[in-house]
Amino acid sequence: MIVNVPEMVASHDKRVIITINKWWECDPIISVLLNDYARPASELGWPKLLNYPYKRNKFQKAPRGVFNLSTFQAEIWCISDLLTNHPDTPKFQSSSERKMEQIGKIFEYSNHPIDLVIAVGTAASYPPVTSLNGSVICGTKAFLHNCHPNGKNPHSDWKGGPFDTVIESTLTKSDFKTFTDFHTDQSHIFDRFLVPPLNPDPLGGRLYANYDYVALSMINVTDASEYSDTDRVTAAAYQNRYNSEFGKSIETTHGLIRVAAGEKIPFLFISGITDRGEYFKEDVEPRPYSQRTSCAHNAGIVIAWMLPKINNL
Repeated sequence: MIVNVPEMVASHDKRVIITINKWWECDPIISVLLNDYARPASELGWPKLLNYPYKRNKFQKAPRGVFNLSTFQAEIWCISDLLTNHPDTPKFQSSSERKMEQIGKIFEYSNHPIDLVIAVGTAASYPPVTSLNGSVICGTKAFLHNCHPNGKNPHSDWKGGPFDTVIESTLTKSDFKTFTDFHTDQSHIFDRFLVPPLNPDPLGGRLYANYDYVALSMINVTDASEYSDTDRVTAAAYQNRYNSEFGKSIETTHGLIRVAAGEKIPFLFISGITDRGEYFKEDVEPRPYSQRTSCAHNAGIVIAWMLPKINNL
């Protein structure tokens, strides 16, 4: 089922925006949200708008899918869909500067208020001593570090910030606990997790959720060969000022989504962990498709079962 429409009148006054970074993260997440073996089908229902399967290199300013729950409209967006007017190369598709030129379109899609923004993507975990590969990290705070200041990366020179400071969320602790409390449902939620092929979490795929967890975002990084260094530099910048216990997830985009959403909108992030910080070459590069797809799928499981909890609240 493919419905291509540039705009859609919101069915609810409340919007929950789920913003996914890459197309190869979005595809397995959408497949979870449509699979009755994976999702709580009776609670999610079928999307009223569905752009799936989606042909790449076709620009669109519309969500991949929209689910109408009883109290809000959940919109699934993919940043890659907004960047198809640029060449399909990392220097454009991974550019913080290019992303921030487009992310605002997501929030402008409807004039109805946004009640919650969820940033989703694959990420590394920190510290790298123990692997969490295949697990999912969820928190509410963001920290952005400019890895190439003063225009040192000609392909990405986003200067917006704020850099090297933790951005808090207006989401309450009690609401976060409600959204992420799956303890009574573990047998039929986490059993749906796929096990990644490379260095999986020795305890099995789990959800690591803490209100104080911080998404560490490496800004202006467009070359994956730099990840080992930029993981370390970003983590060090965070640990220089804050408690290292809470800086768990490292990637490139959660922080951009946080800034674009604005300070007042409640925010949380969901990271499907593909690799140990500083070990991208060992944990992802040998089998990138299977490693990334399985971990994005697991993030999709958390989204699918979280949405009814948000709806009930």
